[in-house]
Amino acid sequence: MSLVNVFSLKQLFATSNFRQASTIAFICLLIALTSIIFSNHLLELIMRSHVRDMILNDVRSQQLHGRLLRAEHVVTALRYREPFENRKERHAIVIDEYGKPLYGDTQLLPSLSCRGECTSNWRHATLTDASGDETEILGLLVPLADGGRYFSAYDLSPMLERTRIIPLMAGAGLLLILLLILLISLPFSRRNLARINLIHDALFRYASGDHSARAPSAHDGDEFDQLGAEVNLNLQRIDRLMDEVKTVTSHIAHELRTPLTRLQSRLLNVAERLEGESREELLRAVQDSERIQSLFRAVMRVGEVETGRCAHHFAPIATRALLEDVRGYYLPLAEERECALLIECHAEHSVHGDQALLFQALANLLDNALKYSPSGSPIVLAAGATRDRQTLSVADHGKGIPQELNAKALERFGRLDTSGNIPGNGLGLTLTRAICDLHGGRLVLADNQPGLRATLELKPAPAGAEKRLP
Repeated sequence: MSLVNVFSLKQLFATSNFRQASTIAFICLLIALTSIIFSNHLLELIMRSHVRDMILNDVRSQQLHGRLLRAEHVVTALRYREPFENRKERHAIVIDEYGKPLYGDTQLLPSLSCRGECTSNWRHATLTDASGDETEILGLLVPLADGGRYFSAYDLSPMLERTRIIPLMAGAGLLLILLLILLISLPFSRRNLARINLIHDALFRYASGDHSARAPSAHDGDEFDQLGAEVNLNLQRIDRLMDEVKTVTSHIAHELRTPLTRLQSRLLNVAERLEGESREELLRAVQDSERIQSLFRAVMRVGEVETGRCAHHFAPIATRALLEDVRGYYLPLAEERECALLIECHAEHSVHGDQALLFQALANLLDNALKYSPSGSPIVLAAGATRDRQTLSVADHGKGIPQELNAKALERFGRLDTSGNIPGNGLGLTLTRAICDLHGGRLVLADNQPGLRATLELKPAPAGAEKRLP
């Protein structure tokens, strides 16, 4: 059985519909088992009571005919009845006043004695015959007028075996009914699971940028239709709000980009006509305007990635080549800081995602590592796998980030170093996290002892995805 089929079965068995049916079946099974045990015990009590009544009727019949005065009379009556007796589980023995057997099965002799003090003439014993088979004997010992004794008994074993068939058959019938309940619940569970998966797929496609995705509706009016309707209503509201934000953002971009560009050009023109300190001040103003434009572009890029409006195409990517591209892009800066850029990745390793976005995410992490690592310390670009995720990581030997400040570091403009000595706008990790979210993964910040290890944990390629590497 393939892993996909195993996973589908696990999902099917985890549905609330199947769990409810399983719970009901389990409770019914406990009740059935309790009923079988109780009914079996009750039938045994009824059977023993019935046997006692049969023995008493036999003794009373013998007494009415005056056959319980002498042992010879009882033997005569039993031998007369013997050809007509068709109950094999019925037993009898007659002994005289000296304890000598006159009639019957001598194997019953041990059951005549009492173990301890006898409070009545009833005897209940388990005997073993010559072949090793055990019999459960229940009988009544009747003293005769001449000093002899008559013991009328029944073998309970075959009777109890027949009575035990009744609760066993009833239990088997109930078990069959419970199995049928589980089997009948499977199609309903599968249908409900399929509807939930369709809603999940619609939400996943929407989060991946397909804003035309909508949850399906079977028009049954059940809870899944109600959930789908609510999901679609909220998706429509999100579309409307995103369109409004997009319109406002585009308007701001259009209104600010042109004035900022003109301002920068005018400052440069004025700076060319000046000398000395005034020129330096104007050039610093030009740099400030460039940082404003860079910040504006970064905010726009984060918004595009977070809303899934950026262009992206998920496909298998050769990880080694991706890490080599990132390393080559930052190699001049790394050589300037004398930081070795190392790559730890198997040649056949691959990830599933958008190559441009993953390049940008790794570039952000490597840029931070170069900013905060001491000169001469190595930085490692690595790829691997953990549990059910593919990983890409950047590890340095800088100051690192305390675990309690990880959440703050991922916030927009969340800079931990506010001294102003290191350039940046506090959006690098935010953009990297947005790219991870778009890929259905997460960004993990961990202690590298010393330093920081930033890891992109990405989902593996979905079943049936194209295996061709770019």
